[in-house]
Amino acid sequence: MAVRKVVAKKAVKKTAAKTAARGATKTTTKSSAKTTATKKTGSSSRGLGKGLDALLSSDGIPEDTSDSVVELKINDISPNTDQPRKVFDDEALNELAASIKENGVIQPIIVTKKNNGYIIVAGERRWRAARIAGLKVIPAIVRELTSQQIMEQALIENLQREDLNPLEEAYAMDNLLKTPGMSQEKLAKKLGKPRATIANTVRLINIDESLQDYIINGDLSAGHAKAILSLKNPEDQRKAANVILAKDMTVRQAEEYVKRYAYLLEHPEQASKAPKKELSAQFELSTKEVETTLKKSLGSKVRLKILDGEAGRGKIIIDYKNYEDLDRLIDLLK
Repeated sequence: MAVRKVVAKKAVKKTAAKTAARGATKTTTKSSAKTTATKKTGSSSRGLGKGLDALLSSDGIPEDTSDSVVELKINDISPNTDQPRKVFDDEALNELAASIKENGVIQPIIVTKKNNGYIIVAGERRWRAARIAGLKVIPAIVRELTSQQIMEQALIENLQREDLNPLEEAYAMDNLLKTPGMSQEKLAKKLGKPRATIANTVRLINIDESLQDYIINGDLSAGHAKAILSLKNPEDQRKAANVILAKDMTVRQAEEYVKRYAYLLEHPEQASKAPKKELSAQFELSTKEVETTLKKSLGSKVRLKILDGEAGRGKIIIDYKNYEDLDRLIDLLK
């Protein structure tokens, strides 16, 4: 009997030990799961932008990766003089600055080290707006890049965000094509575009200088410009552009008009037989002068659309950006 009691006591102790061990394991697992869940929740609640959580540890300290996010003094950063984007809308910048003041900079800019500071590879608009908002530091990713890589990444980032006007794209691509070893085929592969698109875009830099502002301001699209470029003489380009602008032609209409214009240049004997429906050069010039004068007076983009050149009938189209801008225009026109 004594022997049986000893064996029974040992069995009870062994069973109790196993049960305790299982309980400890469950407790540890639950505790670990809670910790993991807390880390995940903390990470996702930061709102630092798509994919940014992968760059940060649970405590917000950058991990040892090639694209760690750091905070840099805003005055240690300078814009890139070779940045593809040249035009920054003041009103849009002020709106972004107000958003940054309220929410901070959501997406870090990309910079590269230069001398005692940094130059911007991508994100100059965010940097400008952050300065307007009064920020002292800005989140950034620091990369070691060559001059060619800086140009490539700046162009790619702007193209992906659709931040460039057609001329900015053209000059940026042209600059890259001038770098050693670069070709249209290689650039097309880097940008994920057909080679023909690269060739057609780069052609835009050949348009007459007096027309480039119309492309930058959006009065002429890339399609309009490509149609006009089929005319080699700058004076002919200007005349055709004035008619296209005055008549507010679509790209298709512009292409047809330029084809007819080029045909009459090659066959001047047909010019006398052609119907006299086109606007005179003097009228074209006065139309642009009126648009420019109204734009200065109203502070908004203004277009004159000619419906009947002979009768002098047409429309004045005034653009406004929001309801506040509309109210401003109404007050001006009262």
